[in-house]
Amino acid sequence: MQYALLVTGDPYQSKACHSALRFIKSALEHPTAQITGVFFYQDAVQIGNLLTQPPRDEINLLAAWQNLSEEHEIPLYLCIAAAVRRGILSEGEAARYEAAQFNLAPPFQLEGLGTLVELMNSTSKVIQFR
Repeated sequence: MQYALLVTGDPYQSKACHSALRFIKSALEHPTAQITGVFFYQDAVQIGNLLTQPPRDEINLLAAWQNLSEEHEIPLYLCIAAAVRRGILSEGEAARYEAAQFNLAPPFQLEGLGTLVELMNSTSKVIQFR
């Protein structure tokens, strides 16, 4: 079974990012499960901010997503419009907007809604976490 995830909840005001992370870890325990990608939309794009510093007694969600992506080769996409609106810029977008620096954490990628549509059309199930 192939899954694509759509995460829309704020990583620090909701449990959406936590729940999606737990779902993926659980799904990957099954040999037939495959995660084709995770698309972060609306306030969820804040997960890709490299400058986020959680308190030391809380889970570092950014690091958890980065590790999961690298370990299992899962693409992580941030909606470009939502990210730029919230001040999350890739190196290319920083140059485009003449910003002094960029803060998009690797391996997150800025993508348009077309990528979400492609994920929806190419997988068995799309699961949303709000």
